[in-house]
Amino acid sequence: MHKRTFVILIAAASAALGAACGGGSSPQGAPEAAVQVAANVFENGSFEAGSDPWISLTTAAWGTPFSVSSHLAHGGAHSAYLELRAAPDASGSKVYGVVQEVSTDRFPEVLSGYYYVDDWIKGSPKQYLQFVVIAFGVTNLPGGYANHQIRYPLAGINAEPFVISNAKFRFLSREEPPTGQWVYFERPVARDFEELWGAVPQGFEKLRILFEVRYDDKLAGTEGKADVYYDDLYLGPAADNPNQP
Repeated sequence: MHKRTFVILIAAASAALGAACGGGSSPQGAPEAAVQVAANVFENGSFEAGSDPWISLTTAAWGTPFSVSSHLAHGGAHSAYLELRAAPDASGSKVYGVVQEVSTDRFPEVLSGYYYVDDWIKGSPKQYLQFVVIAFGVTNLPGGYANHQIRYPLAGINAEPFVISNAKFRFLSREEPPTGQWVYFERPVARDFEELWGAVPQGFEKLRILFEVRYDDKLAGTEGKADVYYDDLYLGPAADNPNQP
């Protein structure tokens, strides 16, 4: 059982008394009820507890780190805020994202969540939103890569932005992102790995999940801007997905 999965035992008072006396059932012989509740593999997926354990990466390709915002929220009072700013003289690629690394005994079935775009000025034809699922140290997938990825463009591009040998792409939309509304997204990530890579990852050391807004191949001379929020992020069994479209 995963460390974030717990079991709640619900028993009537008479059953608890019977158990205390050495019995495992109620005086009438009915077994104690047991309900298994699977927790979100993500910790703090709603950002209500602050920023931890979410991070932004610090490599040269990454821009301003994410922040926790109370300006907009899908559920509760907070969300993760990504502030993309590309000055006219900026060029190349830049990533703005919120990231969590997780360890789990089984590869999760489903990833879901919501995004909100508050402002959208395209400084590059390849300015887009995506989430990325990366499995490190997989033992049963081809290629001999240090990690295997699926990249999921959510909006903003209509074709793969570049070639990357250890990644597959699966588009959720090829349109520009709608603004001023929460947009639901969901993917059966285990099934996607099976379809695109040939198997559900096994023997992996960790998973890294990234939620991004970014631009690639920007040329100097245009300004880009995006205010993007992510909230209510879920990773785990399909049956326990709390989100709804």
